[in-house]
Formats: sequence, C-alpha cells, structure tokens
Amino acid sequence: MKKIFSFFSQHSSSTLVLAVIWTILIYIGCTLPGKSLPSVNVFNHFDKVVHITFFYIFFILWNLPFASSTKKTFILMGVSVTYGFGIEFYQLFFVEGRSFDVWDGLADSTGAALGWLSVKLYR
Repeated sequence: MKKIFSFFSQHSSSTLVLAVIWTILIYIGCTLPGKSLPSVNVFNHFDKVVHITFFYIFFILWNLPFASSTKKTFILMGVSVTYGFGIEFYQLFFVEGRSFDVWDGLADSTGAALGWLSVKLYR
C-alpha cells in the first residue's frame, strides 16, 4: 500500500486528474434517477459500503497531491463531508426517485475518515 501512495504522490498532476474524474463520476452516479439504478442486494445496506468506498477513494485522491499539512487535511475532510451531504441535498431537490438520506451522508463521511486514516498510516 505504501508503494501505491508513493507512486501517486510522485505523480501529483496525474493524481489530480484522477481526483477530478472521480469527483465527476460520484456526481454522475448520484444524479441517476432512482429507478435507473440496478438493485444489488448482496446484504442489507450494501449501498452504504458503496458510499464508504466512493469517499474513501475521493479523500485519498484529493489528499495525495494537496494535503501536505494537518490544516489542509482538515480542510479536505470538511470538503469531503460537505460534498457528501451536498449531494444528498441535491438528490432531494433535483433527482427524480432519489431523496436525502442522512445515513448516506454519514457513510460518505466515514469513507473520507477511513481515507484519512489510511493516508496517515501509509504515508
């Protein structure tokens, strides 16, 4: 894992492009109407695992090129939580068949926190 972080840290411009693409993919995925989404019932609340994974990757991709200090890491955590809950509000008002789910926002926040922990452990 340390080699992966090292690689992406050394190629910060490529990592930044991946971070932007990942952010857009999250937005697109959360903009799909509810009835367009496939039903995946591996286990109850599988969608929360998806949210955690999305924001785990989101945080890591944005952290590697930018967060060289504790202050920047806290700012990125705030951005991650805001983006996650912002998407929930967006779905409530603008996406057919989707609604605000506080648990999705908390799963997004958990994913970002786990991303922060991973970066802290492996950097």
